[in-house]
Amino acid sequence: MFNTFKSDINYNAWENSAIRNIFYKIYAVFERVIYKILSILENNSLIFSILSFLSRHMDFIIGLSLVLIGIVPDNLWSNLYFYIMVFGLWIVNIFNRDDKDKISFDEFFVLFILSVLLSTVFSIHPKLSIKYAVNYIFVFIFYSVFINNIKTSKELYRVITAVTIATLIVSFYGLLQKFVIGVAVNLSQTDMSISQELSGRVYSTMGNPNVLGEYYLLTIPLIVTNFLCNERKSIKALSAFTVIISLFVILTTGSRSAWASFAVCVVVFVLLYKPKLLPILFMLGLISFFFMPQTIQTRVVSMFNKSDSSINYRKYIYESANLMRRDFQFIGGVGLGNEVFQGAFENYKVSALSTVAHCHNLYLQLTIEMGIFGLLFLILHIAKQILEALTDIFNSSVKESIKLVQVACISSIAGFMLMSVADYTWFYLRIVAMFFMILAFLKKSRKIKN
Repeated sequence: MFNTFKSDINYNAWENSAIRNIFYKIYAVFERVIYKILSILENNSLIFSILSFLSRHMDFIIGLSLVLIGIVPDNLWSNLYFYIMVFGLWIVNIFNRDDKDKISFDEFFVLFILSVLLSTVFSIHPKLSIKYAVNYIFVFIFYSVFINNIKTSKELYRVITAVTIATLIVSFYGLLQKFVIGVAVNLSQTDMSISQELSGRVYSTMGNPNVLGEYYLLTIPLIVTNFLCNERKSIKALSAFTVIISLFVILTTGSRSAWASFAVCVVVFVLLYKPKLLPILFMLGLISFFFMPQTIQTRVVSMFNKSDSSINYRKYIYESANLMRRDFQFIGGVGLGNEVFQGAFENYKVSALSTVAHCHNLYLQLTIEMGIFGLLFLILHIAKQILEALTDIFNSSVKESIKLVQVACISSIAGFMLMSVADYTWFYLRIVAMFFMILAFLKKSRKIKN
C-alpha cells in the first residue's frame, strides 16, 4: 500500500507530457547551438574562460547570491540587483556542460506559472502587473538554476553554509540596531496602549520587523540542520552561534506572528526528527515563557486582546478584501501586483481604513490577484513536494543528512505558511526568492546523489 502511494506521488504529469517534450527538444537544439558558440569563445576570450571556470563552482555562486539577498540593507536594496544576480547565474549555468540530470517542474508548478502569466495578461492594469510578473519569472529561473546545478550533498551543504553566514550577518546587524544605533518606536507597527514598554522593533537589513521574522523562519531550520549534520567542527560551531544570536534577534522584532509561527516550525522539526522530545520541548517552552522579559510576555498575551488596534485593523481589511475576492476569484483575479490590488481595493474598503498596501493574508491576496486556481495550484505543488519528501524521511535507506534537509524545509514551510495567515508574506521580492529556494532545497534533496 505504501509503495503504491509513493509511486502515485512521484508521478509527474508535466514531465511525461507531449507538450513538455516538444519544448524540451526545441530548447535542446538551441542549447547545442549555444554550446558550440561558447566553445569557440572559451578558447579566445579571458572573460569567457573565467565564466567557464565559475560554472564548475555553481554551489559557491548560488551561495554567494543567497548571502547578498540577505545582507544588503533595505534602504540600499533594489530588485534590479536580484535580476542581475539571476541573469548572471543563468549565463554561468549555460557554461556548465557537465552531465546534468534535467529536472523538470512538476505539473502543479507549471500551472502556477501559467496562472501568474494569465493574471498579468488579463489584469485590469496590465502595465502595472508586468513588473510583478518579471519578479516571478526571475524567481522561477533562480529556482531552476538551483535544482539543475547542485549535484551532491556536499554542494547542498555548502549552500546551506552560505545561508548560515548570511543569517549571522543579518543577526549582527540586528544587534547593532538594538544596542548601538537604536530603533525608534514606529506607531504604525505597535499599539502603545497595550505594549507601552516595548522599545523600537528591530528589522536589521529587511526594513520591516515582520519581514525579518519571515526571513528567520526560512533560514534557521536549515542552520540547525547544518549544525546537526555538517562534518566540519568549525561549521558546527558557526551554526550553533548563528542560531543562538538569531533566536535573540527574532525576539527583538516584536513580531507576534513570527513568534507563533516559529514555535510551530520548531514543533514540526522535532516531530519529524525526534518525536520523543516533544513533551520535553513543550515543558521547556512553557517554563521559558515565565523567564522572558515582561515586554515580551505582554506582547505575546496581546495576541488574545480584542482591543489591539493591529488585530482590529486586520479585521477591517479582511472584511473589505473578502468582498473584493467574491468579484474576482473565479475570473482569473484582479491582476498581478500590489499596485493593481491597491487601485481596485479603494472601491471596496470600509471607511475605517486608510491606505492599504496589501490584505495581510497571503492566501487572500493571491486569490484576489490571480484567482482561486492560482492559489490552488501553488498549494498542490507545495503539498506534493512535502508528501514526496515524507516518503524519504520515513525511508530507512535514505541518508540521514538528506532527511534532515527535508525536515528543515518542511518545518520552514509549515511556519511560513502559518505566518501567511496573518501577513502578506510575499510583499518583498527577497522573501519570495528565499521561499522558493526552500522549495528548491526540498525538491533537490530528493534527487541528490548520496
